[in-house]
Amino acid sequence: MLFSDFSRKLAYGQLKNTSAVDDQDLGELNPGHEDQILELTNQGLIDISTRMKLFENIYALSFVPGQNIYTLDENLDPVFTDYVRLLSVHAVHKDMDVIPENEQTFIPKTNNQITLPSPNTVRFTDAFMADYTPAVDLKFQTTHPEITLTDSMNLPPHLYEALALYVSGLYLSHMGGEEHTAKGDSYYGLYLKMMGDDVIENKSQTSEVVDEDTRFQDRGFV
Repeated sequence: MLFSDFSRKLAYGQLKNTSAVDDQDLGELNPGHEDQILELTNQGLIDISTRMKLFENIYALSFVPGQNIYTLDENLDPVFTDYVRLLSVHAVHKDMDVIPENEQTFIPKTNNQITLPSPNTVRFTDAFMADYTPAVDLKFQTTHPEITLTDSMNLPPHLYEALALYVSGLYLSHMGGEEHTAKGDSYYGLYLKMMGDDVIENKSQTSEVVDEDTRFQDRGFV
């Protein structure tokens, strides 16, 4: 969905009859409020894609002799700019051919050879690095990329309503006044409920239990 279409949805919906809307009939945002709505939209996209595993990426990590701990941030590689958390490590034993059939998947939270000293660091044992040298693939969750006024967003269709509740809730709360604050809190509460229901019912199909690894067919964002 284009940001312009999303802002029109807000103008016809939750933000109708507010100072954010320039023309009630055409659903156009007031130009003076576009940047604020865009900022809140980007904030909402980050919040939603942090709560839910909607986007993934892959990084090929080459082991450095004597280095067991690796920090997963933009200092290692710009690909980690939108990093949320490490999901899995994929490796082929050094004595086997590097083909999909020989690949093994390791989940850090259940594997004592791969630990997470902090959310942004991963530690490998000497034994693991010796067995799976020279490199492994890291699959990690990312947030939605930041958008501009002319960009489009990439969410499951039903989550645009959640995003609208998030943006309108915070916008109204920032306006001040008892009535606006109450309505803003109500919208934000509905946003939290929708997100909670989505997780329980797995509407966005983000459960790790049913997650399939298609790394050899499709690298990058899911």
